[in-house]
Amino acid sequence: MRQAVERAIEPGLPGVRVVLIGAILASLFAAVGSTAPMGRDLVWPLIVEAACSAIFLVEYLLRLWTAAPRVGESPRRAISRLALSPLMVVDFSGLLPGLLLLVVPSQTGLILLLQMARFLRLARYSTGLQAVGMVFVAERGPLAASLVIGGGMLLVAATGMYLLEGAVQPDKLGSIPLAMYWAIITLATVGYGDIYPVTAGGKIFAGAAAVSGIVFFALPVAIIATGFLDQIRRRDFIVSYAMVARVPLFQRLDAAAVVELAGMLKARRIAQNAIILREGDVGDEMFFITSGEVEVVLPDRVVVLRTGDFFGEAAVLGNARRNASVIARTPCELLGLEAADVLRLAGRQPQVGEALRAAAAARTKG
Repeated sequence: MRQAVERAIEPGLPGVRVVLIGAILASLFAAVGSTAPMGRDLVWPLIVEAACSAIFLVEYLLRLWTAAPRVGESPRRAISRLALSPLMVVDFSGLLPGLLLLVVPSQTGLILLLQMARFLRLARYSTGLQAVGMVFVAERGPLAASLVIGGGMLLVAATGMYLLEGAVQPDKLGSIPLAMYWAIITLATVGYGDIYPVTAGGKIFAGAAAVSGIVFFALPVAIIATGFLDQIRRRDFIVSYAMVARVPLFQRLDAAAVVELAGMLKARRIAQNAIILREGDVGDEMFFITSGEVEVVLPDRVVVLRTGDFFGEAAVLGNARRNASVIARTPCELLGLEAADVLRLAGRQPQVGEALRAAAAARTKG
């Protein structure tokens, strides 16, 4: 029963995910609507909040109930470990708005802040948000270094403007803490215009500070962007590796060969009834089926290929045109391998090349 419940909520059955994501979005919509003049005196935001809080409470308790103890770990310790995990802490914070509405409904600011924090719950269902979180964890060292650099630049800018303009504008720049506000606005290149230098030295210094701010903010952006791309490449490689390992033809390859092959293959998702190959087209790619079924339409019959099969090898190996059309019988996941990579693979892995040639010869005779 616990395993069935765990499979239903993590990663979750489609229907369960729809309900939970819908509850998150509905609670955010109700929280935003409650701040509008027309929504402050209405009851529907409270009704939505009560319903969503009930859903979140049931989900939270079920997640705790499904906590699996590790070897030598007590059930109570397993529950405590799960409850302190980052996503479960976020889930628990999502329960607090409903509780505060019952106990201290006057704390509207805190309640609204906790309601908005429910947006973080979407990280369970969004690979993009998960990737961003992993980027911040993986790049925490460089990001911390850029934060230190930014703090130093802020201190230098505030000190410089205090020395240059403090005596001229004591009410605005008469101390380093007061000049900090100007430094933040200038380094961020926002420039509200409420505080600006009036001396020649101050204007030159302000220009240099603004240019320095542009350079600084490019640093953490580049770190995050590079880390995000690395996470995407790593995830795509893991997916490709797993898909390659499911193909029977490649199961005899060693790990190094599978890694090399995973870099050559391109994963594709094909809709039902879509035409994958057309008879008479140039054979520039072959495909391996990792899930689903396809139909090979021959002049005298139709051949059904399923998970683990491959097609398109005859035209690729013979440098010829397609002798049949291939149509997706069901939604499919395929791995495509270009002609040049097929020949390279056949040369480096003789057993794979022999299997491809044997299959092509058998299909040609058939």
